[in-house]
Amino acid sequence: MDNRQVVLLKSLRTNNRFYALVSRDSGLKNADAIEGFPEGLLLGIAYPCLEDGLNDFAVIRTTFETIDVFPDDDELRQEMMLIIEDARSNLVRRLEELRDKLKSGQAHFLGTDYQEFKDHILHMAHRGAIRRTLDNMMKLDIFESVSKAEMAMRGGMAEPMFRYEFLAQHDLRTMEPLPPRDFVSRLFDDVLDAVQDDANYRNKYTFDKYVFQKFVAVMFVNYATTEPSFYGTDREDYGVSSDKDMNETPLYQAIGRALRDIERGIPFRRPGATPLGITRTEPAGAPSEDGEDLSFLFGGEGGMPQEVSRSVDIPFGAAERMLLDPLTLLADAVRLLKHVNGSRAPEIRAMVANATQELFRNLQELNILSPLTKDPMDDARD
Repeated sequence: MDNRQVVLLKSLRTNNRFYALVSRDSGLKNADAIEGFPEGLLLGIAYPCLEDGLNDFAVIRTTFETIDVFPDDDELRQEMMLIIEDARSNLVRRLEELRDKLKSGQAHFLGTDYQEFKDHILHMAHRGAIRRTLDNMMKLDIFESVSKAEMAMRGGMAEPMFRYEFLAQHDLRTMEPLPPRDFVSRLFDDVLDAVQDDANYRNKYTFDKYVFQKFVAVMFVNYATTEPSFYGTDREDYGVSSDKDMNETPLYQAIGRALRDIERGIPFRRPGATPLGITRTEPAGAPSEDGEDLSFLFGGEGGMPQEVSRSVDIPFGAAERMLLDPLTLLADAVRLLKHVNGSRAPEIRAMVANATQELFRNLQELNILSPLTKDPMDDARD
């Protein structure tokens, strides 16, 4: 009898978190931090594994916004660029490990149909997606912000469509024939190369356009191609205490089944899933008759909401995401206050830090945030 349990493990080197099946006498516990993931350990990617990287993106974006507020302060800019470089290094470590684990076959997206994942990205590259829709569904302002910045620089109308643009070294003509899993692995190569390009860090606009948009687009496609039970939004997934066996929750049970299926060589196919407006007989890149992108009117069992004209609720930890974003910004403010001169700066920093941490703990006690959620203040204190 297989009595192994699901645990979420965190690497101390990369801060990545992956799910794994371990024996109950292995000494590994849920939410343990380890030096690194053993080579032979099968790893699963589900909520919140990919979301962890958003913290580093948020630090970089917020720091650029601070630079924009003080454009003539060269000393402050130098200090802020050090913060950006640190967050960027964190991102590189995260993405390198994620890419390598995917490429080697050690890590797997759980509840995700890789063929559908590939189809969605190709559709986003060939025909695009509505920027407003992406921002609404992801509760961000990245895509329309880029369009508005380009309109201000160049004049004319704002571009309503976002298209995923592969870098030259990952040319779409060479990517498209790849098997789905290899395609997804190379996709993270493309994102990683964008993160490592110095030219993309000139300002907030270049970072948003060439780096952040790519990562958020990949996250969106991951959500769109993942079976909803892996979103971690069931009431039982959040209404738990640190003393309760997480393996009794729907999320962990789904993860356990998925990891065991992978061990048995059973591929995942999402029932009722259809690509983003693509049929197998439609030539790639063919324009729609009226020029309107209908790709995100998902519908069907397990599909995303059909509303595109207004903000919608997302079935993947939306409450947690909406709360963590402002909490993360507060933590970023605490970091930035380290670099502000003034007799009361330390006092203000302590007040913000204490209030943010108390709010975070209260939300956990109310079971609004999961007890496994990382405190944004962990890395902000001295």
